[in-house]
Amino acid sequence: MTMQEEQLWNYIDGNCSDAEKLAIEAKLSTDAAFSNLYQQLLELNQIIAAETEIDEPSMSFTRNVMDKVQHEIAPVQLKTRVDSRIIYAIGGFFSVTLLGILVYAFATAKFTVGKLIQIDLDADIDKLINPTVMMVFVFVNAGLLLIYLDFYLRKGLKKAQKKGE
Repeated sequence: MTMQEEQLWNYIDGNCSDAEKLAIEAKLSTDAAFSNLYQQLLELNQIIAAETEIDEPSMSFTRNVMDKVQHEIAPVQLKTRVDSRIIYAIGGFFSVTLLGILVYAFATAKFTVGKLIQIDLDADIDKLINPTVMMVFVFVNAGLLLIYLDFYLRKGLKKAQKKGE
């Protein structure tokens, strides 16, 4: 469909704005080819309107269909469950793998910031693992453990409350 045909169909259907309507009417009065196309589309629109009927189902058909739908049994929710230990094991495996890759990348990297400061992690890792770093690591892990434990206990409490209802 060309742009002219689209404009004319919108004009015939009454789906154009007043400014577009005036522009199309002006073009119809000046352009013979545009006016010819308009006449062809107008005849086609009249043929379509005269020969096509929109069939609508009867009210009894609609009522019968709705009655059958109402009497059908509702589908039952599937009760397949995945063991949460499997999910935790897969998550743990990927976490340990990513952590190992990250540690390896930092251990073998040579960082340079500008021309003055150079950090060489290849030298001695024992200097990086000191009691302060270990304590920070332990405290972060302890915090994460407490958050997980809180989540786990609240989940158990909610299950117990549901059983009691």
